[in-house]
Amino acid sequence: MISRNNSIKNFWTIFFGVIALLAIASAIVIGVVAANKIAFMRMSVVDDENSYKVSQENGYRSSLYLACDSMKNLDANLGKIAVSNDTAHQTQMLAKVVIHANQVNQSLSNLPFAESDKLASCQKFVNQTQDYATYLLGKLSRGEALTADERVALKSLDAVATNLYDFLQEYASSDSGLFMTNGNGLNNVGSLSDSFDEVDDNAFAYEKLIYDGPFSDSIEEKVLKTDKTVSAEEGGKIVSELFGENKFVSEINNKGSLYLYDTQAGRVYLTKNGKVAQYEAYNEASGQVSVDCDKCIAVAEEFCRKLGYDVKGVWISKTQDFVTYVNCATVIDGVIVYPDLIKVAVDCASGEVVGMEARAYLINHCDWSVDFGDVTQSDAQTAVDGALKVTNVAKALIEKNGEHYVCYEFQCQDGDRQYYVYVDSKTGKEVEIFKVISNTEGYTVI
Repeated sequence: MISRNNSIKNFWTIFFGVIALLAIASAIVIGVVAANKIAFMRMSVVDDENSYKVSQENGYRSSLYLACDSMKNLDANLGKIAVSNDTAHQTQMLAKVVIHANQVNQSLSNLPFAESDKLASCQKFVNQTQDYATYLLGKLSRGEALTADERVALKSLDAVATNLYDFLQEYASSDSGLFMTNGNGLNNVGSLSDSFDEVDDNAFAYEKLIYDGPFSDSIEEKVLKTDKTVSAEEGGKIVSELFGENKFVSEINNKGSLYLYDTQAGRVYLTKNGKVAQYEAYNEASGQVSVDCDKCIAVAEEFCRKLGYDVKGVWISKTQDFVTYVNCATVIDGVIVYPDLIKVAVDCASGEVVGMEARAYLINHCDWSVDFGDVTQSDAQTAVDGALKVTNVAKALIEKNGEHYVCYEFQCQDGDRQYYVYVDSKTGKEVEIFKVISNTEGYTVI
């Protein structure tokens, strides 16, 4: 009886938790849309003398971009749940599915659609996905595990979410992705309705910066701290030794104080500890690819060493607009220390660094103690879903919810889908999963 009461209690705890999350998500969606109605849009610049139309356009575009982002996150979490073997982790991701599905629906409801069968199919898919995730949350709360059939269903939903994300992303980045200012006048429903009708029926069959690798967004809310302070003049001398002649521009206070300097090649952001936190070249990459990935990694590593960072290239994106993005991190005894992450952009036409950002390294770096556990690689791999093909194994120190874990990193494939699965080397339990998402910027790990 006690066990049954606890199960009921867990169910209602999760149920009301999901309801609360939906309320929060709704508030966030409404707030974001309202705040961005007069904001500058990142994919299209609206140039129209009619301020009302411009305001309306910006509101619609905000909703469209939010729908894209929410569908991307829905896609990622569906895929990760389908290959996760950890109940707690599954519960967290199912709750996120509920939230993102709700955000997609609210964002689409803010757009001036004409009614169509395909739009109805999209809304039906999102609603059913949200309902299914809620149902599975109830099962997990009762101590039941996901069945093989339920995993297959999740993969089918993931495939649909991928198709819809690809469609929305392509539409949002196209010139036709305008509503009020594309020459069709007020009350125009845009070409989005027509575009939806062109989506293949198979897309709804239920049976997809990169430059950001694993853990690249792990320091968004953290602040740079300094244990000593150099003056702007002293900082200028440091920049001079590294980049040549420079001019002090200003002091910037954004999640920590930085000095900004202009050099002949680009802008340099220096911490008050005298470390380069960011570099932005003035000239953008152009030309044809003539520097291969191995060379880009070597260039990135050498640039970091020049700035006093002892790191190695651990993750590399596909080339995008003649730039290859290399993620570098501290490596201790073969263990990648992901909190110490530095991102370097290399022009693969000239082989020169055109950008660098070291905020994560500067915030997190310390004298790391890498204590790898006793779980063997073969035992750890049993925590990886059998449907995944392991293509590479590494060792990594990762951070999740403020805790650090020394893990096996399993790079995996499931058809054309790529995942990173992290298994604790001390407990043999799954800690984290990332899915690689293709988008207009290359590939993003989320």
